[in-house]
Amino acid sequence: MRGLRYLMVLPVVLLLGSIAVGFSNYQETKEEMHRDLTNALRQFVIDESRQLLLLDTLHTLHKNSVLTLNNVENSFRDQLTILPLKDTSHVSVCILHNNEREAFREEAFISSDTLLWHSTQQESSNAVIALKAYANPSFCAMLGHSDQRLSITGILFSILLFSVLLWRFRMSGTDLEIEAISTQPSKREIHLTPMQEQLMEMFASAPDHILSKDSICATLWPKKERPENTLYTFISRMKVTLRDQLGMDIINIRGKEYKLVSPSKASDSQNDKSNVRQM
Repeated sequence: MRGLRYLMVLPVVLLLGSIAVGFSNYQETKEEMHRDLTNALRQFVIDESRQLLLLDTLHTLHKNSVLTLNNVENSFRDQLTILPLKDTSHVSVCILHNNEREAFREEAFISSDTLLWHSTQQESSNAVIALKAYANPSFCAMLGHSDQRLSITGILFSILLFSVLLWRFRMSGTDLEIEAISTQPSKREIHLTPMQEQLMEMFASAPDHILSKDSICATLWPKKERPENTLYTFISRMKVTLRDQLGMDIINIRGKEYKLVSPSKASDSQNDKSNVRQM
């Protein structure tokens, strides 16, 4: 029982570790896509034929405005190496004057570094062209590109392990089966508190189901001084629970020991007490 409780920690630790590995792989994939966008944008700007096309496009660009280059997307996407980026990426451009801050305000799941390009063909030598690439791959595409095999395997295994341990715990945990000491032909179950459950396990494993007061106190209250009063109260409540739900009883032997008796013996014990009162 106690071992099962401790084992329940294993699937939790495994699950958290698998999630951590999966998140780490996901972040690495996101960073890899960022680098791919930046490299593709750099290769796009280096190409002289693309530079001429870019300059022709900038005639319609006003100061501090941002233009999406729809007419160059195919040539830019050819530079990308990661497939999920090809269908969702685009390039935006703006002109900056006199060390102005970039005007890009677009929000995207992944974006490249901002590249600054100064061309001698521009009318103003103080103006530079700023370019930035954006992409919005789906979450499934991100997971598909990242290596999640280890994390998924760990998550599935932790769920399976947790289910098995939970089933085992329910079978032998909260509902303690009193078989070894019951004379009834069918199994009977009783709901016990953890401390009551521990005492029942002690009775079940003890010879003739007899325990000394000292052994009970040493096990249940090892650090408590003078636990006798606590023991008497605990046993009294335990006896009520056993009588009401199982018809069993705990009897006192010579004031030094306690014995757990089966329903038939419990009935005999009650009859003997009644006879003594009548006499």
